[in-house]
Amino acid sequence: MNKTAIELVRPVALGLGIFGATAAIGAAQATNPCAPSSMNGPTAMNGYGPSTWSTFDPTYNNVTAWNNTWDSGAYDRNHVMLGTVGSFRTGRLTLANGAGDTTTVDLKEGTVIEPTGATPQAGQRVAVFGYWSNGTFIANRVVLHG
Repeated sequence: MNKTAIELVRPVALGLGIFGATAAIGAAQATNPCAPSSMNGPTAMNGYGPSTWSTFDPTYNNVTAWNNTWDSGAYDRNHVMLGTVGSFRTGRLTLANGAGDTTTVDLKEGTVIEPTGATPQAGQRVAVFGYWSNGTFIANRVVLHG
């Protein structure tokens, strides 16, 4: 049986097309989508933020008020969580995001809540500064919006 040139080339072209598409998808993937970028690094945050994603920036311990750039998404997603208070009790805060997903945050002894003397209320916007430990977000500081 004689094969035409198109019949011989078609499987090779199809294989190259699949290989090329797979390579393009792989190249488009970010190795660490939460790492600081121009949108969530120190410059965009007016000085609030780490220079690298793997270390907790001690300047976070000086944040006492809501930063309006957080509303536009400019924040360090490895050490800051934004959301709405679902519930609050001593030692625990539940946050809800815009999609309705909830995350439980543990408040350790010494966690600072700003403004001083305020208590998180259900429905209130909040920024929580801290770190992940064994699948749990541990709060160092909680800043309430307005």
